[in-house]
Amino acid sequence: MTSILSSLTGVSPSQPEVFDRLLRRAAAYCWRERFKNQTSKGAINVSHNQIGETAGAIWETLAKDGPLTFAAIMEEVNVPQSVFFMAIGWLSREEKLQFEPANGDYLVRLA
Repeated sequence: MTSILSSLTGVSPSQPEVFDRLLRRAAAYCWRERFKNQTSKGAINVSHNQIGETAGAIWETLAKDGPLTFAAIMEEVNVPQSVFFMAIGWLSREEKLQFEPANGDYLVRLA
């Protein structure tokens, strides 16, 4: 993580793609460390019901509020990130969602 942070200091404003890549690496590293910490404590126990309920909450949120970014939907449904993405995968597999790149995130809408 220290090497990622030190790399960020050397990035000039004319290199936004490099900065974006380094930020994504840092975010992935943080997520991985948090996930490893949770699983080492046995804190992750996901059921099909939890994933299905989260998929329903995502669908209801999009039906009510219209297209939203991943970040906005995550904030609205307030579940662990791993469960959130499992539910997104469920809805995507059922062809219920459409995705559109939006400023480093994705805009998600009902299909």
